[in-house]
Amino acid sequence: NNAKVTGSIPVQASLYIFIFSLHLTPRADWRRSGESRIATGPASSDDEVKTSLEAPISLREIERAIDELTPGKSPGPDGLGAAFYKAFKGDVAVALHRVVTEAYDKKAMPPSFRKTHIILIPNADPAKLLSVKSYRPISLTNVDYKVFMKVLARRLQGVITSIVGPHQTCGIKGRTIFTNIHVARSILECCDAFEGRVAMLQLDLEKAFDRVAHDVLFRILEHVNDGSVILEGVKMSYTDCFSSIIINREVSKSFQVQSSVRQGCPLSPLWFAVYLEPFCLKLLYNERIRGYRLMSSEVKVLAYADDIAVFCEDTESIREVVRVAISFCKLSGSVVNWGKCVGFWHGSWKSAPRVFENIQWTRSPAKYLGVPLEHYRDTTEYWKDEIEEARAKTLKWGGHDLSMFARATVCNLFVVAKVWYVLQALLMARASVQKLHRVFAVFVWGSGWERTSRTNLFRSVQSGGLGLAHLFLRQVVSRFIFLRDQKDLFLRTVLQVRLCHALPDFVVSSSKVDCSGVRGFLHEVVRAFHFLKVRFSIEYLSDVSRKRLYRDLVDVVLPEPLYRSSFGAGPGKDVLKRVKKMPVRSSVKTFFFQLHSGTLPVKPWLEEKGIFVPWSVNCLLRRKPETINHIFLDCWDAVFQWDILQRTLKKDLPITEYGIRF
Repeated sequence: NNAKVTGSIPVQASLYIFIFSLHLTPRADWRRSGESRIATGPASSDDEVKTSLEAPISLREIERAIDELTPGKSPGPDGLGAAFYKAFKGDVAVALHRVVTEAYDKKAMPPSFRKTHIILIPNADPAKLLSVKSYRPISLTNVDYKVFMKVLARRLQGVITSIVGPHQTCGIKGRTIFTNIHVARSILECCDAFEGRVAMLQLDLEKAFDRVAHDVLFRILEHVNDGSVILEGVKMSYTDCFSSIIINREVSKSFQVQSSVRQGCPLSPLWFAVYLEPFCLKLLYNERIRGYRLMSSEVKVLAYADDIAVFCEDTESIREVVRVAISFCKLSGSVVNWGKCVGFWHGSWKSAPRVFENIQWTRSPAKYLGVPLEHYRDTTEYWKDEIEEARAKTLKWGGHDLSMFARATVCNLFVVAKVWYVLQALLMARASVQKLHRVFAVFVWGSGWERTSRTNLFRSVQSGGLGLAHLFLRQVVSRFIFLRDQKDLFLRTVLQVRLCHALPDFVVSSSKVDCSGVRGFLHEVVRAFHFLKVRFSIEYLSDVSRKRLYRDLVDVVLPEPLYRSSFGAGPGKDVLKRVKKMPVRSSVKTFFFQLHSGTLPVKPWLEEKGIFVPWSVNCLLRRKPETINHIFLDCWDAVFQWDILQRTLKKDLPITEYGIRF
């Protein structure tokens, strides 16, 4: 009721009441309106598929599920983590198989399967943390339950594509979030190219996973006919289940859960996709809703979990979408947060009201699935801001005692990952790529002075580099794979219509539409194809994997480092890989990389780089240039050091120019 509370106990009570109310049975009118209305949509599995799903759960399936567990995850109420199950897999798998078999015989799961803890994940925006709605409940389930759900998920994964249409992509193997993003961006580009129009509406389902009524979900699962093993397993796991909330390290009293699919359960993404499918199909098969059409391909709805985007050609379609959404919520118990729904008008609309059907609308494209579509034409300003953000992020890591290997890993995980997510869907100029590479190099070296060619950093550790991600080469590979392996019907139509003249020897098309000028993302696709075509054969490009293509492209485009090629072939070429794994101080690893790459700041090297060296570059003892080889091989100190070390170890060491580096 929007009341404000203060103090530890009242705040905990408010959070408890809110989460408790979420897990009550939502108001769903599907019983009074007729069961068939909510269950029309997802296709039923045929009898042959159903027979394969009816087989009893085997011991081998449970063992495979245990192997797939990820260690380090938070345990459930029993406190046993994945490491325990992996360590005692043989005994645990047999016991768990007996438990599951007995559960199916008695039609009831043991309490450990039905008991969970709930933790609250706060919203990333600190300004919103004063509302109970800004905390996302995540279920911590016991590992035995996760193993059982992994078995059911593997079975359901084999038939999910026949139940859920290609408009949903979350959690389904062979489908990816980038299909949704590419489709949305391509629609905007096609509107520009063919002077069309589209209205894109993003619907926000409030606490979507928590408002899934169990009886509605069971009814839909019965309709899709995916076998009694999956259906009974779901019913047993969600019947008489209880949860407790952990707030400020205190565990609340348990309460019965009557709605929600557990966020953290391996099967939840697939269940939610099945639950949402009736709504998606009501939009698709509604003749009063006209989506964006290109040739014979039409796009009306795209869904990734609870992120639903609807594309409309006219205002009447928008009104019908709102009506269908209200009807679905009334039947299922879901709730649309109309205040958070956003839409935008794109193309040649006569009028573009800011408020339509009680929804806020804009003229510029909105952010979709984390990608700023407003920059789909020109990304210069966007990448300028991202470069500064990447630089700021590397500065925060600068104070940590990290080796050069660890710095490259930090770059790949915490800097490149965010950039790469958007880069897969939006264009990036070479100048922006070089600026980001400069940020990476400065961070890896810990200085604005790059001591060797920057390209050496992008080669794999095995071949003398640091394994830093090369954004341009990854961009080329990504664009080519987008062209070669495209399975989405609408995107294939876009490629055939818009690239038939630019790539006549690769794209087969009967389209006669004039699309001679290709810009933006598709222009990068064309350039990537030509870039690869002059370096590899079509036969090789036709079936090479993404990872293999990137590795081969790095070897072809980036030259072998001089500090490796000058020594030729020999044993120990994986020396950097071995050093990277050694349990030694980070400074030792960095020192060895500089020794291996010839970038140790010895006197002749400093003089070669134009740095003033006082007195001379000679060794004070031998009066010879103090090179790396002199310091480690010829100097009297080095001779005595190696002699003592070999006598101590009682082993002959390869004290050569090659041996000290490899």
